[in-house]
Amino acid sequence: MASLPRYLIIYNDCYFHLTWQCHNKSFYFKTNYFKKYYYDLLLKYKDRYQIEIYSYCLMSSHVHLAGHCDKKENLSNFIRIVNSLFARHYNKKTGKRGQVCMDRFKSHVIEEDSALIKVMNYIDLNPVRAHIVKHPDKYRYSSFRHYAYGKTDPLITDSPIFLEFGNTDQKRNEAYLQMVEEILKDEKLLFKKQNYSTTLFIGNPVWVKQRYDNIKNHRTKNYKSLNST
Repeated sequence: MASLPRYLIIYNDCYFHLTWQCHNKSFYFKTNYFKKYYYDLLLKYKDRYQIEIYSYCLMSSHVHLAGHCDKKENLSNFIRIVNSLFARHYNKKTGKRGQVCMDRFKSHVIEEDSALIKVMNYIDLNPVRAHIVKHPDKYRYSSFRHYAYGKTDPLITDSPIFLEFGNTDQKRNEAYLQMVEEILKDEKLLFKKQNYSTTLFIGNPVWVKQRYDNIKNHRTKNYKSLNST
């Protein structure tokens, strides 16, 4: 399934979780300078491609983004231009040559708000699971401090599920912080292996099966069509 065309996975008006790794899993984002440069590229181009970013985390070797896209082709075009400009700048700044970003980013579709908030928690807690920090508030390049403490972050569009956490910013921040703190208290829950970066579809098991069945049916029809000519 990993080699499927993206048009069979992503569709118009969908929630997405997107992740990609630096070439050969190198630590090209190790310094804050390059994290900030990539952040600024995301900020510069997200509106042009009608991308809403709900949650993000820029790790030393990879990137996580969750959000919404109106048109499925815009997501690929958005990441293509951002990654291309970042790679060009990185090579120029470091005097290196060659590939910086992995050829193909992974894109996963999220069904509903309840699944979206789990992915957002997963993204914000990446630095903790990687043993970089003990608490996500110590990590600068993630969406955690925006949702937990109300820190202004121009990259973020508040996710629909977050807006349902209360009728004031303070109540919403407190609810999100409490949610994350509960996960931090339970090591089994914190380090529970999740498939948010591997599965193509994230949501209700019935819906997930339907999406996979749709892909299977599409491939079967194509196979029959090719063999009937």
